[in-house]
Parts: sequence; C-alpha cells; structure tokens
Amino acid sequence: MLNIIKSKLNTTYKKKGLNDSSIAIYNRDIIPAVRNWKSSIYAYNKNAINLIPIKSKYVMKLIKAYFNLYNLQLESLLRKNRLRRRFRKISTNRIFISDGEFKHTNDKVNITLYVYNKQKLNYLLKLKKRYLTLFKKAKFARKLKLIKNIGLNILCKHKQKSILLSNLLPKYNTQVNTAQNIYYLRFIKKSFKRLKFYMYYKQMLYINKAKFENTYLQGLISLVKNIFNKNVEFNIINLKYFYFNSNIFTQPLELKLKKKRNVLRYLKVLIRKAKIKNVKLAEKSKKFFNLNIFNSDNFLQQDNTKSKYLKKIILSDLKYKRVSGVRLEAAGRLTRRFSASRSQRRTKYKGNLENVYSSFKGYPTPMLRGNDKANLQYTVINSTSRVGAFGVKGWVSST
Repeated sequence: MLNIIKSKLNTTYKKKGLNDSSIAIYNRDIIPAVRNWKSSIYAYNKNAINLIPIKSKYVMKLIKAYFNLYNLQLESLLRKNRLRRRFRKISTNRIFISDGEFKHTNDKVNITLYVYNKQKLNYLLKLKKRYLTLFKKAKFARKLKLIKNIGLNILCKHKQKSILLSNLLPKYNTQVNTAQNIYYLRFIKKSFKRLKFYMYYKQMLYINKAKFENTYLQGLISLVKNIFNKNVEFNIINLKYFYFNSNIFTQPLELKLKKKRNVLRYLKVLIRKAKIKNVKLAEKSKKFFNLNIFNSDNFLQQDNTKSKYLKKIILSDLKYKRVSGVRLEAAGRLTRRFSASRSQRRTKYKGNLENVYSSFKGYPTPMLRGNDKANLQYTVINSTSRVGAFGVKGWVSST
C-alpha cells in the first residue's frame, strides 16, 4: 500500500519553486489605478462617498453642455437652408468628449478628459477646399490687383466730388458725409462679398479655440467647485483620431441613428475610418528592471543618456499604445418610422479584440475590476428616438 502511495506522489504534478531554472518569470505589466475605477477617492467619513457617483454624473453633463455651446445666428449665416435647433443638437459637427476620470484628494479634484475636436477639423477642411486653392492661383492675384486699381480710382473720383459739393454747399456738409459713408459701406460689401464666408469661418474657429482657454474655463470651474466643494483641475487630452477612445468612437453612431435609420451604412463608414496596422510583437524581458544601475555619477557621461535614446526606450516599453481592433454593435428599434416596429441587431468589426501577448505569447497580463481585459475599452450608450429605444456598444482593443 505504501509503495502505491509513493509511486503516485512521484508521478503527480508538483508545484515548482521560483528558483527553478526551467521556469521563465516575465515582467508583469502595471496598469494605472484610474483604469480600474473612473473615480478614485480615500475618505475617513463613509458618508462623504455616498453622493460622489451622482455628483460626477451631473458634472459630466455640465462639461458636455459647455463644450457643445454654439452660436445659432453665426452658424445659420454659413448655410443656405435654415438651421433648425433639433438637427443642430444631434449634429456630429461638435467637440466629442469621453467620460471623465476623477481623482479626489483632500482639497482638490483632478478631472481627466479625452477630447476629439471634430468641429475644428470640419471648419479647417472647408477653408482649405474653398479658399486655399483659390489663393494659390495666379489668376486670383491678378484679379485682386485689378480690383485694387479700379477701386482706388473710383474712391479718388468720389472724394473729389465730395470736396466740390462741400465747398459749393457748406450748409449741407452733414448730408454729404452721410451719403459718403453709405457709398463706402456699399463699396466694401461688394468688394468683400466673396470673402465674408472666410471671416465667418475664422470667427467660428476663434469661438472653438476660446472654449479651451483658461479665461473661458473659469466659469465652468467655479460651477464644478460648488458641486464638489473642492478645488478643480482639468487635464484635457486632445486625441488625433476618434477611435482611440471607445466612448468617443460610439458617440457619432448614436447621434446619426437619432437622425436617420441607415444602420449598416453608418457602421461601415465608422469601421472603415479606423486605421489598423500590423504590429510586430516584441519579446518581453525575463529580468526585472533594476533602478540601482543608474545611481553612479558616470552614468550621466555615458552615450545612452542622450534624449533620443531615452525617448526610444520609454516609448518602446509603453503598453497598449497601438489600436489592434475595433467593434461596433447597434441593437434596438432600428427600423424606419413608418414600418412595422421590431428590434434589430447589427454588428461590424475590424481587426482582433484579443490580448495578443497573453493569448499567443503566453505572457502574464493583469485584469481590470476582476474580469475585464487590460487591453480592451468597452462602452455602452443607451438612447431613444421617435420610433423607440436603442443601444450602441463599442470596443477598442490595443497592443
């Protein structure tokens, strides 16, 4: 009986120690605490934490309303047709903002916001199409010179006439001046008729830029201070592409589905815009990085302390910086208004949502909130329209 037990112990799997040479220990990725929870706080009084989720929800509504402010009178001048308020509210010509990441301290709140400024890009593109190609043409320069010469001749003749009238009729100087001002205004309107839209676009770009300046943000900061009873600091991160954040990636689809019901068309367009490149998987180091190496004074004189070399090392060690896959899903009452209402589900994806290093290479990776993948961003947005309710889900994977 003892021999059977001994043979069983020898054949069964034994847990190996960390000092065993056959075991490869890889460095584990460290995820920031903000990725785990959208609000991080430490408080002595438990009752102080109760209202923080509701406060942060109202603060995000306030921030989004501030960045979605618009001048209806100025925007209607840029259009031929009348601009309706309902369609302006669901327009994609806006500043897209992700959900805020709140970090609370004893006397201050740090709010991190990811921003994609679609409005600015739209106005710059329209200016480029309409005026940049026009200004580069030689014909346009010749036409400007001709307008300048003709205009100066007309103004000189008009000035001579006004001097003669004022000398002959000194009592009617005020009437002559008012007539002269009306003439000048008409002349300016005719000469700058083509360039008035250029000035409107420049005004819109100035309003867009002013929203991010500290002087205009003070009003928003004072309102947020009253809600949290703390000092407020904003960290605004401008994204180059809208698919870098899952929350911003799903917002255009929600707005477009409120307007029209071409679900597959919108899904295809958004997925097509996501640019995914092939990524070479780098081998992870098996040894931990030792900071004591850099304590020597001679290290500052070595060649590897150059800024370019250090930048290359830091950027290569950063994880989850390249988009490897995206997915969009829309479900709910997505049929047209005057058809039989029924629920539908449409999905489109591009790339891969798996964590490549853990699934293919077998490297250890941390989990967020116990069961969420560290490389994956996931967003759910619920909305309603005239037909009924619908929901939009978005996934963005990175390596």
